[in-house]
Amino acid sequence: MYVPNHLKWRILLAQELKQAYFERENSLRNCKRIFELYGRYLLGTTYDTFLTYLNQRKYRIDNLRMPPYIVAAIGLLEPLRIASERLRLRKMGSPWTLQEIVEEVLTILRERSSTPLDRRIGQAQQHVE
Repeated sequence: MYVPNHLKWRILLAQELKQAYFERENSLRNCKRIFELYGRYLLGTTYDTFLTYLNQRKYRIDNLRMPPYIVAAIGLLEPLRIASERLRLRKMGSPWTLQEIVEEVLTILRERSSTPLDRRIGQAQQHVE
């Protein structure tokens, strides 16, 4: 059954994914990467539909805001992916426990947060320019 509000939330989710993981260097490659890593699984659409969601002007979604826990979950997608890769390489063929995954994600988050604040601000300013 088609529900227009569901489509609006899907459009908003696609736009949040782009906002979180987009890099300006090569926009088409980066949109494809975002779709391949996350969009295909979270939205269950084709790449063309994903691009349509990113350019959607037909629906009024200005009044919609993602709940904070979903924004936080989107921010954790990359650390979870990296943690899964590390565990896959470390424990070839062995199952992982939830505790191992969480510990690995926390390690990744600690590594990222150990970057000095002024360095992170400088990197952010480079992306803006």
